[in-house]
Amino acid sequence: MSVVSPTLNEVENVEPLVRGLTGALSGLRYEILIVDDDSHDQTWQRVGELSSGVPQLRLLRRFENHGLGFAVMDGFAAANGDAVACIDSDLQHDPTILPRMVAELERGAALVVGCRYMPGGGTAGWTRIRRFQSFCATRLTQACLGMRLRDPLSGYFVMWKHDFMRIRERIDGSGFKILLEIAARLPLAGMREVPYCFGPRQRGKSKLTSRIVLQYLAQLRRLRRARDGAGP
Repeated sequence: MSVVSPTLNEVENVEPLVRGLTGALSGLRYEILIVDDDSHDQTWQRVGELSSGVPQLRLLRRFENHGLGFAVMDGFAAANGDAVACIDSDLQHDPTILPRMVAELERGAALVVGCRYMPGGGTAGWTRIRRFQSFCATRLTQACLGMRLRDPLSGYFVMWKHDFMRIRERIDGSGFKILLEIAARLPLAGMREVPYCFGPRQRGKSKLTSRIVLQYLAQLRRLRRARDGAGP
């Protein structure tokens, strides 16, 4: 299994991220692949330092075509594992559910999503406004794309690498959420969700901006048109 985590100026987060993953995956065969978009704070250098003591840790440093979606795609393509997982580097995703997510894959799922909006899941420290925004975005996504996922905007998911490689050329990495691109191209029956509590950001700054919101709306429109056969 390969756990892929994209980073951009997350130098404060990589050590606790790696520590959490190694603890959660103890007893499993895995690698941790940090995909860094040439961070100005030298996140990539910190990963190199940590790798001397963590043999499962690898670095993929990218110098062009920056962006979260493209970083995930490049990471999945470079992964050595049969299964590939995407986890954010901001410490808000609970790594302890990864073994359960992988178990769901092995039981026949094609895509397993970490879900905040099912029994056992939740969000910590969110304001009412933030909860309302997320509720609206989730419902809009479900309505536009007909997705049965309860958390289609999750950034935390696991799938088989061969499935990713099969659909890779049809994925647009510039979209707001890479999960939407992937889920739109996989059978609905193969999707499962595992609950987790979305934690508060411990370090660094959120990258959610008005530009990102516009990217999300454009992505929804494009995927809806593709689903309806209207082209990109």
